[in-house]
Amino acid sequence: MMYPRLKLARNLLTNDGVIFISIDDNELNNLMKISDEIFGKSNLVTIITIKTGGPGGFKSKANKPVKVKEFVLIYAKNIEYYNYISTFVEKSGKWDTHFNSFYDHESNQVFPLIEILKKKKIVNENTKLSDLSLNQKEFQDFYRKYKSNIFDTKFYKDSEEKNKSLQSKDEVIIHKRTDGRKLYLLNGRLLNFLETSFKPINTTGTKAITTPLSDIWEDLPYNNIQNESNIPTFKSGQKPLNLIKRMLSMTDTNNQIILDFFSGSSTTAHAILELNALDNYKRKFIMVQIPEPIESKEELYKEGFFNIAEIGKERIRRAGDKIIEKSNNNDLDTGFKVFKLYSSNLKKWDPDYKDPEQALLTSGDNIKEDRTELDLIYEIMLKYGIDLTLPIKEFELNNKKIYSIGFGSLLICLDNNITKEIATEIIKLKKELSPETTRIVFKDNGFASDSDKTNIKETLKTNNIDEFITI
Repeated sequence: MMYPRLKLARNLLTNDGVIFISIDDNELNNLMKISDEIFGKSNLVTIITIKTGGPGGFKSKANKPVKVKEFVLIYAKNIEYYNYISTFVEKSGKWDTHFNSFYDHESNQVFPLIEILKKKKIVNENTKLSDLSLNQKEFQDFYRKYKSNIFDTKFYKDSEEKNKSLQSKDEVIIHKRTDGRKLYLLNGRLLNFLETSFKPINTTGTKAITTPLSDIWEDLPYNNIQNESNIPTFKSGQKPLNLIKRMLSMTDTNNQIILDFFSGSSTTAHAILELNALDNYKRKFIMVQIPEPIESKEELYKEGFFNIAEIGKERIRRAGDKIIEKSNNNDLDTGFKVFKLYSSNLKKWDPDYKDPEQALLTSGDNIKEDRTELDLIYEIMLKYGIDLTLPIKEFELNNKKIYSIGFGSLLICLDNNITKEIATEIIKLKKELSPETTRIVFKDNGFASDSDKTNIKETLKTNNIDEFITI
């Protein structure tokens, strides 16, 4: 199953496109062989190792360490065109003790940082800066609030300002530059405030002390993913939203289509909607999922989710509603369309040679009885390579229904008893919509007569509608 999908995926990728493939260590070796063959070894960007939890949440196996990791293989269509976007994650671990001073802007005084922390009772009397952790909640709140006060110092080369500062020992000298920026000097060295270490996190937009993204990801929370889908009874088989967001942030995805071949509960679509709301990008998604049935004993089944694809659709709906409720962006698009792989809407010509007369009579309507006009319209769009997300508008011309797709680039009429008078109305509609080119589709048996068909075709042709198609 993987080989043909990966083969297709490579063909669908843009030249600067990239694919992320999630796998555990059981199939890692085989997947790399397949991927190297399809994409080429030279197009391997990297292999990400992801910590998915701690040993306590996993069953140990005999003679083996507890497995707490999975992998993401990243391949480019063409490594020469792949453009990695520098990605940052919030730094964890110990406090950088170079940032050991606190500057009070009002009094123009400098204090040891540890004294301020003790005074505010954030640490006890015996605490040292080297004991502090970036993730300690109370301390984290403090350094985020006072990031423009906490500083270390660095070398400053401007001799004139440096000399002034050296002459004013232990006093902060403020130098205003021509561009309006202020420089703070202490004993000949430049104050480097903690806020310069704050950068926006790609997936959230919030600023934090960051570090460049590595190929080992230990910071993604797997313990709360059952609550991310907004479907309380759906508790397993999900990826963290931040995992997908991080992958998407590693390359330019604005105005791009993101395709997920194994979409499951549509975490990818959910992540794209949240990112679009965050950065106003125009990402689109295509989710592909086999409708694997859910067992009737499951709570999900009792709630009306009979297969995995239904969970994905509902998740996208609920995610969209929640995002719109929180967002101030009135132009945010959270809509989507659902298509199922099925046989053609048109009947095959399969005559009964024992009774050819009856075969001709029953061949009059070649559209299957259980299909709607919209089913056929989408099939026509597919066959002509027209974007399925284009708007479809309905017009009534000469008491006949005309569908306009893409503002008149494709017109479809599936009514019967079409007469030559409709040609004049179609020409008026074309002028009103003013598309660059127009093709029109009719049912072959929809014309009142062969004469009407010929007249309509010739009239449209003389008015620059050359593509006249019948099905």
